[in-house]
Amino acid sequence: MKVVPQSLLCLWLVFWVGPSWANDSAKYSEYIKALEDVNNDNLKKLIIGELTEYVYKFQDSDDIDKMHFKIATIYHDDGDEVKSFFENIQILYLYPESEFVQVSKDRLRSILMQDKKFKSISASTDKLLNPVILDSTREARHFTFLQDMHDLRFKPIRSLLLQAYNLFLSHFASYEKADAVLFWRAELLDADNETYDALADYLKLTYLHRSSLYVSASQLKLAHIFTEKLKNHERAITTLNNFLLEFPEDPQAAQAQMQIAKIYQKQRKQYLEAIDEYKKVAEKYPNSLEAVPALFEAAHLYRDKFDEYDKAIKVYTRIVQDFPKDLKAPYAFVEAARIYEKKLKDFGNAASVYFKVYGNYPESVIAAQSLFAAAELNEQKVGDVDRAKTYYRFVVDKYPKNKLAEKAAKRLEKLSRNNQ
Repeated sequence: MKVVPQSLLCLWLVFWVGPSWANDSAKYSEYIKALEDVNNDNLKKLIIGELTEYVYKFQDSDDIDKMHFKIATIYHDDGDEVKSFFENIQILYLYPESEFVQVSKDRLRSILMQDKKFKSISASTDKLLNPVILDSTREARHFTFLQDMHDLRFKPIRSLLLQAYNLFLSHFASYEKADAVLFWRAELLDADNETYDALADYLKLTYLHRSSLYVSASQLKLAHIFTEKLKNHERAITTLNNFLLEFPEDPQAAQAQMQIAKIYQKQRKQYLEAIDEYKKVAEKYPNSLEAVPALFEAAHLYRDKFDEYDKAIKVYTRIVQDFPKDLKAPYAFVEAARIYEKKLKDFGNAASVYFKVYGNYPESVIAAQSLFAAAELNEQKVGDVDRAKTYYRFVVDKYPKNKLAEKAAKRLEKLSRNNQ
């Protein structure tokens, strides 16, 4: 007669009790103990899974910290530093009063100081070992842990963090900040090119969490996915327009408007529509960082796609008039001057506009270059030698350290000699 090992018999008896065991922490604990008593490495993965289920299922059990510590210990004993780090640090966050906190701290300190994989976060050791827990509820502690791990941006734990997000959303879906976890999960999936899973999470935030602070960001993320990954440009434009209608004052509204223009320009090759959208950026969001770059793009399209040089010059001029203090304003003068010079062969206006860079922005890094260009055009194309000499003198006197100063001095000397 074959004898059944006592540990397996115990395991069978636990299951024989019936479905009520699944909701009884004591019976579940006995079941896990039975698995452990088999003492077989082939069961290790199963044991970790059951311990994890226990930790989330029986939040109020007296031995929850002990059960979680068992997971941390398995990984620690196996030498899996990343998983050991991830589980031991949870002990600090979730059970700050536990008898296992000091052991977990010692393990974490050793990992952070000795393992090269953790060098990038070693400066955060003190913060990690002494987390700030403001809320005593279990859900809040789990959330704080996830938030700090999200903010850590530590690549080796990404897969573990994704699992933790999944568990949190499965067990704490009604928690008031669950929308943040859903957004973090979507970001992680998106970064890992799990495009459709990320899409689903962003859509869930957009439609099922209408009051969430993450709705606007989710819509922008959706537009990016539609444009860059799914090549569904029409859906991207629709999403961005919906965003602008719903969140016209959002800090990223100008960016969204700019993105619509870029889609028309780069993906759909509809340049007139792109120009209109670029102009809207400056009109609707004049104080945004995107306003001036958008006008530059509109002017470039007039110049390069339609040979509408007068319209391009008009837009460049608008940049200087409407945004005179912008760092790119001097470059708008230069772009207009180049059109006069290269396309329209209007050298008088070209020289005049080049000079405006010096006249309006003498401290600009392109002031000396623009002044020299104005002098050169007056000398070689306009035939105004006296004005050319004056401009060359300005280059020499105002920008003596510029490499063009020496060249201007030689031109000036030659012109003066020719006039004698």
